Amino acid sequence: MGSKLNSVIDALKRSKAKYEDTAKNDIMTALLAFPDLAPEVESFAFPNSKRVPTFRLKGTIPVLYKGSTYNIPVALYLSDAHPYYSPICYVCPTQNMMVKESKNVDAKGRIYLPYLTDWRYPGYDLSGLLQVMTLCFQDNSPVFSKSSDRSRQSATSVSNQTPFTPYPTNMPAGMPPYPLTSNTGPQAYQNYPSPYPSYSGGSSSQSNSMVGTVDATHLKDSMLSAIGDKIRQRLREKLETVYSELESVKRTQADLESGKQKLKQYIDDLNAAQTQMEATLNIYKEKKTTLSAVLASCGSDSTLDIDSVIDASTPLHRQIIKCYAQDCTIDDAIYFLGKAVKKGRITLPAYLREVRQLARKQFVYRATLQKGRQKAGLPV
Repeated sequence: MGSKLNSVIDALKRSKAKYEDTAKNDIMTALLAFPDLAPEVESFAFPNSKRVPTFRLKGTIPVLYKGSTYNIPVALYLSDAHPYYSPICYVCPTQNMMVKESKNVDAKGRIYLPYLTDWRYPGYDLSGLLQVMTLCFQDNSPVFSKSSDRSRQSATSVSNQTPFTPYPTNMPAGMPPYPLTSNTGPQAYQNYPSPYPSYSGGSSSQSNSMVGTVDATHLKDSMLSAIGDKIRQRLREKLETVYSELESVKRTQADLESGKQKLKQYIDDLNAAQTQMEATLNIYKEKKTTLSAVLASCGSDSTLDIDSVIDASTPLHRQIIKCYAQDCTIDDAIYFLGKAVKKGRITLPAYLREVRQLARKQFVYRATLQKGRQKAGLPV
């Protein structure tokens, strides 16, 4: 299986598959159920397209037909968008076989099934397609053996029964040999039924001994088997559609449940944020009421000293505040003296004299402020 996995990966790369991982998983699942298929790349033209390197699964699938198991050769061509587009499938008869036309197989061997028409991944996949093929071919074999002169001579010399054709050994290129479940020597070939139903073109040369072996019990068993296969096939077609729709509904339900949880989380977060904002708003309203009351009580009091309203907790901090206020006051005084000089309200000598005095005071205040901040442990 490891070599097949490498072959699948290599073939997908050569065919330029768009969904390599998904296609690989689908193909490997089909190969586990049908190991006689082999991956390869072939130049193939899809409808309304030119020839391109295309991934192909070619080999045989086991089909139970009228009580015997036959290996039907098929080829599946996968598009570069597999598994999201259905493959194109063919029956590949060998040199001693012919295609039998039916509602599911045309003269060129192309296979038509409702499973392909209704293809929709992941409800439809290669494993399910191959199983549907086996069920369909149980009712109507897609190939039959050619009659040859050699087989007629062999039939005349041995008996009047319809000749049995051995399993073909010369397969077309790329076709894996049919698996044999018991003896493989040439002497064992006549113990096997023909790998595909043999048609004699309406000849009635079968012997009476052959006819005598088919009694009512055999006919009853054959009819029961055919009816059971037909019922299973139709039931599978119905159930596959129902199962695919059910899976789609389940995925939609899972997405809705996930969205429901996210919406619930969003609502919880919004409710928590609203509660927090309402609490903060109540605090602000209380502060506003307090400030309004203070302003109302202070507005009518003309004897209130503004400088005494704000007071420091310690004498050192009180000195720091005083020096800072004096420093800012001197800055403002120097600024307005400069404007007065520009407007000619004071003379330049008077301006320089006042600025010199103010600068001396400001130096003292700033030195005291810096020393006080150092003592108080504040940044300088």
